[in-house]
Amino acid sequence: MKTKIGRNIILLSFIYIFISNILPFAEDILEGYHDIWHVAQEGIIAFLSVVAIYIIWQETRENHRDIDFLKQVLKKANQEKNSYSKQAQVSRKGLLKVFNKQFEEWALSKSEQEVALLLIKGLSFEQISQIRGTKEKTVRQQASTVYQKSNLDGRHHLAAYFLEDLL
Repeated sequence: MKTKIGRNIILLSFIYIFISNILPFAEDILEGYHDIWHVAQEGIIAFLSVVAIYIIWQETRENHRDIDFLKQVLKKANQEKNSYSKQAQVSRKGLLKVFNKQFEEWALSKSEQEVALLLIKGLSFEQISQIRGTKEKTVRQQASTVYQKSNLDGRHHLAAYFLEDLL
């Protein structure tokens, strides 16, 4: 709706410009004004206004086509993003099931599971302590317990354990 109103306003503006430039030229011709340079100037101005109106109108139409095309591209991109987000969510849930199953096999406590998951995500001990509302020393101890129970050497091996088969 806004597009149509905008186009109509532009069209009316163009018509006004054209009329305001062509009327003096037409009056001089009808009255038989004999100053050829003056009539020529008004004729050139009227002609250039028509050319300018045509160019601007064509650019406006082209811009509107571009906007419509970009709206379609954006709509498609949003649909693809939503589809990808849904797929990623399903994949994330499946991956969490795999993680939780392995955590249970390693006999990790709920706190150790949370710490392990945050370590896999790449968070630092300080960040994990802030998220969990515990001391950093507690997080370090829980991480050490995760490594012992899993027989892994550290956070990199922990992440690699789960991500190796994915890549």
